[in-house]
Amino acid sequence: MLPIVLGQLLPFFKDALQSVAYLAVMLLALVAAWQLRGIGTAGNRIQLDIDLQVMELAAGSDLIGELSVALQNMGSRHQKLSNLFIEVRPSRHVSPNGLPLVPPVNMIGPALYSIVLAPGVRQLVTWTFEIPRDQKLLRATALINTGARLESEVVPTLSQQYFAEFGSSMRYTSRIFEVSPGLFRRL
Repeated sequence: MLPIVLGQLLPFFKDALQSVAYLAVMLLALVAAWQLRGIGTAGNRIQLDIDLQVMELAAGSDLIGELSVALQNMGSRHQKLSNLFIEVRPSRHVSPNGLPLVPPVNMIGPALYSIVLAPGVRQLVTWTFEIPRDQKLLRATALINTGARLESEVVPTLSQQYFAEFGSSMRYTSRIFEVSPGLFRRL
């Protein structure tokens, strides 16, 4: 049997450690390239905008509001959208405890389940509702996310305290609109 001398094994250990270091650098470079590849395409690339049109059908009757939600896919891949929630309520500047005129509702109904937006596509979704004549200012909020579908019943209100339930792909916009009947226009 040959005696093992540590001095003779040292070059082998050095070569083995250098090979492991090269593999670690290659693995790190691959992970970095994979992460950089995802920077431009990751996340929710849907732009969201809302507009409210107020129409008067007859003098003395309630007004009709049409909330338009414009969605545009600014990314380079298709985006699947399962949740498009809206809520319309009196502005807290006028009525701090006003009940919503349109409680939180998912505009993508259970029959449709989801919509897919192609890159560059702009889609308009509308919701019509009655506005009592005594309303002067309304706050409209629209919220989207690409996560799991939520039913309207599980969302009590569209306020920041509940936004965490929608996940990291959540985007929202909220605007105040003056209630004044006017000419009908589009976004």
